[in-house]
Amino acid sequence: MAATGRRKTRGAVAEDSAPSTAAAPSVTMEKTGSAEKTGSGLVVLGPEDLAGGAVIDGDGTAATNLPPNLPSVAPDAAAPVAGLTARVASATFERDGYKHLIKAAEAVYSYPANGTRLSLPAQKMLNFMIHLAGSQNFANKLYRLPKRVVRGNHKGNERIFDALKEIFDSSLVVIGPFRGRRSRAELRILSSYVRPEEEEDSDAADIHFQFTDAFLEIQRSSQLWAKLSGPAMVKVTSTYALKLYEIGMQRYQMDYPSLELDIDTLRKLMNVPEGAYKDFGILRTRTIDRAMAEVNQLAPFRVSMPEEKMKRKGRKIEAVTLDFLAKDEEEAAETYLERERHSAGRRARRIGKVDTVAPADPVEAGLADLGPLPDADDVTALWAAVLHALKGKVPAPLLAELEPDRVEEAPQGGRRLVLKAKNPAVADTARMNHWPTLKSALSSLTGGLIEDVAFEVAARRTKAAKAAAPEG
Repeated sequence: MAATGRRKTRGAVAEDSAPSTAAAPSVTMEKTGSAEKTGSGLVVLGPEDLAGGAVIDGDGTAATNLPPNLPSVAPDAAAPVAGLTARVASATFERDGYKHLIKAAEAVYSYPANGTRLSLPAQKMLNFMIHLAGSQNFANKLYRLPKRVVRGNHKGNERIFDALKEIFDSSLVVIGPFRGRRSRAELRILSSYVRPEEEEDSDAADIHFQFTDAFLEIQRSSQLWAKLSGPAMVKVTSTYALKLYEIGMQRYQMDYPSLELDIDTLRKLMNVPEGAYKDFGILRTRTIDRAMAEVNQLAPFRVSMPEEKMKRKGRKIEAVTLDFLAKDEEEAAETYLERERHSAGRRARRIGKVDTVAPADPVEAGLADLGPLPDADDVTALWAAVLHALKGKVPAPLLAELEPDRVEEAPQGGRRLVLKAKNPAVADTARMNHWPTLKSALSSLTGGLIEDVAFEVAARRTKAAKAAAPEG
């Protein structure tokens, strides 16, 4: 699985990395305790103000294990310098489109201002919008997002533009580097959007929007990010679970994937309405436990909130720790199978009340009814399931030389899994001696949706390509 910049980093964003065209806050300062407050309302905090709070791990230097072929950003006095998040978003968008979404860690750990919250459709739409802007280095411009990307199963346009207006009317509290300093900012998200007077129920039209200068600047200077699975994200059914999923995707591959939060910060990050569920027991059963159950069903990690790590003052719980740990092979296999099942019975399966329904014959249903091709996360989970099923049937050293690449439509019909072999000998051995076994395991695991396997030899990188690749 590709690295997603989730490792801890050190340093801070340089002052000259801020775009000269961004709207600068007023230089008038007011002392508020140990913090300074600008005339624009931006509170610039010192290290002592952040102690004990939920701030983003890492503060600015380059992350390691960057995706291959990451495009370099040439210095240009007329253009703002893009941080790692923008560069990764650009590379990911070019390769995967909207199958994977890159979201700055500062945005992941943001929360709505004034006790409000975004609806689930608005949160999902905002993720697509941020990814699109990131693919173009968060340039200050009017963006155009195809409606088909965010439309989902809804046939009308009313909910799309209602969600867009909701984003336009909202502000976020964002914690992160701003012009070289650790900052807490309350930012408007959108400066404008376009809503046509006559809304056609067609995917041909686009959504037009523009982010505010300050929101773009914080995203642009970001050095940490989360890599979200677009297909997995749209399957999440609650605002609490979506936020927990985003945080987990940013943390679960870090060296220290745990996150300690005081209860007030936890409520804000999970977008719990202000004043609701004041008792921790009710907050836990109504929001946290349900969100963890849904995320554990769909995500490549498992989140838990251990009792022994809770901090108490008397009988009152003051802080909790969330642990985000990558799933093992068996759990990854079950996650893949769950993503392939119909959503109608997902909640029943989550709480253990399952009605068995005979699956439709994929041959009779036809390719048009098989749904979209799995994304890269699903392909990785599928391969983990295959490896588990093939233990003792195919030599482990041979399987170690194969890596999943993609699922594609097979020329003879149906779908097939494409595996990358490290050299031609491995591909020939797998094709001649183990092709039927691999086919059988795939067909069994996917209920016949994927019935074949193909082998390709991984391209060798030339010395010139290695020398041109970014370090990290």
